Amino acid sequence: MKFRKALKSDSVKDFLSLFFSNILQKIFGLVREPVVAFFFGSSLLYANYLLLRTIADFFSQFTVGNALKANLLPKFTKVFEKYHDVSFKKIKIFSKKTMILLFILSQIIQFIIIWYLDCDYTTKLKLVIVSILLSISICFNFLNTIYLTIMQAEAKFYSYSLATTLNSFLVAVFIYPLTFFFKVFGLVVSRLIGILSLTIVYVIPMNKKKDGYEIPISREDLNFPTLILGNFANIIIISSRLVSGLDGGVSITYYTYSVFILNAVLTAIIGNISTLLLRKVSIRKNSMFMLYSLLISVFVGIGLIFCLEFYGYELIKMIYMRGKFNLEDVQKTTQYIQHLSYAFVLIFISTTLFQPFFSLPIESSRKVRRNISFIFIFSILFGFICSLFTHYSVITESLIMIYSTTLVSLILSVFSYNYYLKNNK
Repeated sequence: MKFRKALKSDSVKDFLSLFFSNILQKIFGLVREPVVAFFFGSSLLYANYLLLRTIADFFSQFTVGNALKANLLPKFTKVFEKYHDVSFKKIKIFSKKTMILLFILSQIIQFIIIWYLDCDYTTKLKLVIVSILLSISICFNFLNTIYLTIMQAEAKFYSYSLATTLNSFLVAVFIYPLTFFFKVFGLVVSRLIGILSLTIVYVIPMNKKKDGYEIPISREDLNFPTLILGNFANIIIISSRLVSGLDGGVSITYYTYSVFILNAVLTAIIGNISTLLLRKVSIRKNSMFMLYSLLISVFVGIGLIFCLEFYGYELIKMIYMRGKFNLEDVQKTTQYIQHLSYAFVLIFISTTLFQPFFSLPIESSRKVRRNISFIFIFSILFGFICSLFTHYSVITESLIMIYSTTLVSLILSVFSYNYYLKNNK
């Protein structure tokens, strides 16, 4: 009876909605990534594009996904618990100002990277156009994430799942024809179509509601330490990807192909559980749900390692081997993904342990958030600086980077959860 009751609970229904949505997104991703492998393989042009996109993705880590959710979901959840009618007028104004700032800053950094790259004038001109499109994507992704967080705060997980699935579906539909005709531009334009469709279908209609309690929002709500810790996993992944491409070679392509598969597990299972966990502990303390979440993270991580050790080569071959992606690419990608998988287990555990800490009021935990984020950022910078002065291959350096920073994040997550237990009586 208890098992049947558990299956009918809102938590299980919400998780299943998010889980199957992510499964569909990963299926669409399995359409997208082989297309990329088919057209580009491990080409230098694609490697240069990835290096440029790494900067754009790094920017997004502070404005999209878990980072923004960790800041705003607890606040929005409490607002909807108290008020039934709300207005998004202030959120709309704040979003516009922030989007302009994001565009300018991201363009400056991407131009510096383009200037640094050793390529001809025509290639640099192409990358400039790509950088502009990437900056536009960053801006509208930020806008979409705020409103997707609002959906989660209202417990509208089904609508949230539909919105994110629509994005991935459109990218999968358009990526082949656009890449066929426009090459590297097609990769960015297909991504932009998915982002803008979400804005048109969901964000614009939500903004039409102007009656009710106006949700206040400002830059103070975007606590920088929380932005860092809330997306620590992606910051680690992107930093390691940057290291894998520092030699200007093609190793970054093998890293990216590997992380796509590992990140699919992170977002489809661990990310969804963490979202539900954060919302639950934002309302009241829930030790049992925390324990279940942690156990799932451990078991999923161990299963992932065994799967890749025994079937990694066949998996990579099945997903990517077509077009310009050859057997040598399969072998190098398999080696990379097997080495990376152990680090992802630590990321799974750390992601779960951090969530209760994010539910604490920012005002009372501001100092602790700042100290934890400082240690984390120091570990990232230290690893990056070391990679510049060592003489290992970029593959080895990227592995050193990801393992050292994941170990630091695990220690910090244990500390943060202990702090939560002591300060949430």
